Amino acid sequence: MKRERTRSEEREIRLDKKIDEKVEKKLQKEKIKAEKQQNSKFRNSKFGKKWFALKKWQRGIVYAVIVLLVLCLAAFGVVYGIYSGFHNKIDEGELGISTEIVDKYGDTDIFNVALFGLDTRDENSFSGRSDSIIIVSIDRKNNTVKLSSILRDSYVSIDGHKDQKICHAYAFGGAQLAVKTLNQNFNMNITDYVTVNFAKLGQAIDMLGGVDLDVTERERVHLNDIGDDENPNFPYLEQSGHVHLTGEQAVVYARLRKIDSDVERSNRQKRVLEALLVQARKVSPSKYGELLKTGMSLCETSLSFSEIMSFAPMIKADLRIEMINIPGDEENAIGGTYEGAWVWRYDLQKASEHLHLFIYGEVPPEPVTKKGTKSNTPKNNTNDTTKPKNNKPSTEPATASKPDTSTTTAPAVSETESLTNPDVTESTAPPDTKPTEETSSGGEQQPENPDTPQEPGA
Repeated sequence: MKRERTRSEEREIRLDKKIDEKVEKKLQKEKIKAEKQQNSKFRNSKFGKKWFALKKWQRGIVYAVIVLLVLCLAAFGVVYGIYSGFHNKIDEGELGISTEIVDKYGDTDIFNVALFGLDTRDENSFSGRSDSIIIVSIDRKNNTVKLSSILRDSYVSIDGHKDQKICHAYAFGGAQLAVKTLNQNFNMNITDYVTVNFAKLGQAIDMLGGVDLDVTERERVHLNDIGDDENPNFPYLEQSGHVHLTGEQAVVYARLRKIDSDVERSNRQKRVLEALLVQARKVSPSKYGELLKTGMSLCETSLSFSEIMSFAPMIKADLRIEMINIPGDEENAIGGTYEGAWVWRYDLQKASEHLHLFIYGEVPPEPVTKKGTKSNTPKNNTNDTTKPKNNKPSTEPATASKPDTSTTTAPAVSETESLTNPDVTESTAPPDTKPTEETSSGGEQQPENPDTPQEPGA
C-alpha cells in the first residue's frame, strides 16, 4: 500500500510538471506573438486597427466574399478562353477595302461577312481551296439576310499571283488573301469571315439534330454511292421523299453535282441551310450561348463571341433570306477552258454593280459619302436604276445561272478540284464558245487530298 501511494504521488508530480511546461510554452508563444503584433506595421496602421477592431465573424464574412470574387474571376477567365478560342483576327489594313460602297450609299447599317467552305476533309485543317464563297449581308433593321454566292471558277486577279480561279486565293494566303481578293475584284468592304470545312460541317449539322429535306430517288442513289465510296460505314439513306438526314448524309447531299450541275448543287446547299435554320428556331434562346460555343469550335472566324451573339435574336424573328449567284445573266459570263483550266470569265465591274444593287438597292439620287451627308459627285444611274430580276437559277450551259432572290439559304461547301493538274478538265471547249451542259457543271476531276497550289493555278 505504501509503495503504491508513493508511485501515485510521483505520477502526479510528473503530470503537474508537464502541465507547467505546456503552460510556460504557451505563455512564451503568446509573449512572442504579442511582441510581433506590437511591432507590426499593418496592425498599427489605420486600416489594421479598423480591421482588427472587427469581430471574428465579421472578418470571416469579408474573407468569404474575397474568396467568392476570386472564384468568379477564375470562372470568367475559363469561359472567356473557351469562347474566344475560335476567334482569329485578320489585318484590316491589308484587306484591300474599297470605298465605293460608302461613296454610293454612305455608312449603311448592313454588315457584310465572307463565308468560306473549304475542300479539305482534314478535321483539324483550315487550309485549302475555298470551294464555296458566299458574301453574307446582314440587315438587322429590315431583318434580312442576303447571300451572294461567288462561283468558285470565277477568273479574277489575286494579289501576288497570276489571274486565276477565285477559289485558289484561300489556298495561297488563307482568309486574309481570300477576303482581300473579294474586296479588290468586287469593290467590297468586307472585314470579317467565317470558315468551315467538310469534316466539321457534318458535326455542326448533327449538333442541331440533323435536317429534314425532300430527296429525289436519283439523289438518294447518288448520295449512297458517294457516301459508300468515302466511308465504308456510311449510313445508307433507305428511302426518298421527305426524309431526315444525319450530318454526314446532309454534307454529301450538299455536294451532289454530277447528276445535274453546279447550279443544282447550289440549290441543294440552299435547302440544307434553310433546313438548318428551321432546326435552329427550335432551340431555346437560353441555350444559344452553349450552342454557339460548341458550333464555333467547329469553324474559324474573325468575329468575337459577343459579335455573333448580337445576331442571335434574328433567328426567332420573321427572317427573310435572299440569294443570287455571281456571275448571273447580267454579266454575260463565258465558261470554258482558258489557260489550261475551266473558268468563268466576265466583266468584274458589272458584277460589282450587280452585287451592290442586290445588297443595298438602288443608288440614292445624289450619292452620299457619309450617313445623311450628300456628296458633290455626279449622279450615277448607269447600272443601278433597276433591281435584280426575281428569276430562278438557270441550268443553261452557256452562261452562269440567273440570280435567285427567293427566300431560301445556301451553305458554303462543295467538292474539291485539282489545283496542280490544270490539264485534267471536263471540257475542251474553246474559251470564247459556249460550253456543253457537261462542261457547265464546272471543274476538274477532284482528288480528296489536293496538293499545295502552284502559281499557274488550275
